Amino acid sequence: MSARSTIVPIAVCCAALALAACSSEGSAAGGGSRKPSASPSSGSAEPYGDKTPEEIQRLAYEETRTATFKKVRGQMAGDGASGLLELSFANVDCAGTFNIESRGRTQVHATPKVIYVKRDADAWRAVFNGTKAQEDVVVERMADRWIKMGADVPDAKGISNGCGLMNPSILLEDDGPEITRGGTATVEGQPAIMLTYPGADGGTATDYIAAQGRPYLLRRTETGKSPSDITYYDFETVTQLRPPADSEVVATEGL
Repeated sequence: MSARSTIVPIAVCCAALALAACSSEGSAAGGGSRKPSASPSSGSAEPYGDKTPEEIQRLAYEETRTATFKKVRGQMAGDGASGLLELSFANVDCAGTFNIESRGRTQVHATPKVIYVKRDADAWRAVFNGTKAQEDVVVERMADRWIKMGADVPDAKGISNGCGLMNPSILLEDDGPEITRGGTATVEGQPAIMLTYPGADGGTATDYIAAQGRPYLLRRTETGKSPSDITYYDFETVTQLRPPADSEVVATEGL
């Protein structure tokens, strides 16, 4: 089987989110043990009143990165495509779905050693490079079925790049921008403070940081040529993600 970069659906997600840092190294950054964190109200009646906006952001991103379980959902647009994502992270495992406009639906379950992928027919046609007859065979055999590959092969690394969202710092530019503390907001019933700073392509990025409880990043929005809206939620509610059963995985030999 020949593939025209089987990373296409995930690469589109990364580009649309301006994830220039989207890489296997970034994906691995989600590991590590939990560390004690500061309370939003420490040192002041105002949440994070004793910290600069930059310190608040660093605290929130690290707290979010090291959460042993969390979910992410969002929407993005860029490179002529738009899409939706839903991901769950349990320790170093990642599972979820990418829906890319005109490029189909891709499901992934990624562990440090193994990547499982399930694509619908549109997603397979978007990534497959071969004759129409070959494409039809692959779609008939593989569409909406799980396949399995080692995490160290190039295609698997590309597919799992979207799991880099385990570490929200992947959403940031390399150079730390000047951050302005704004007002307050509510994210799915949780009070939050707002931090704003320049985003990519001339847009504006806004972080919504939990104002009560652990200082998680609850939401991040960005305007501009590649707008995005990402929400982190359901922290520390599940302990593991189950991979597909062997009976659900189709063999790829001979294709």
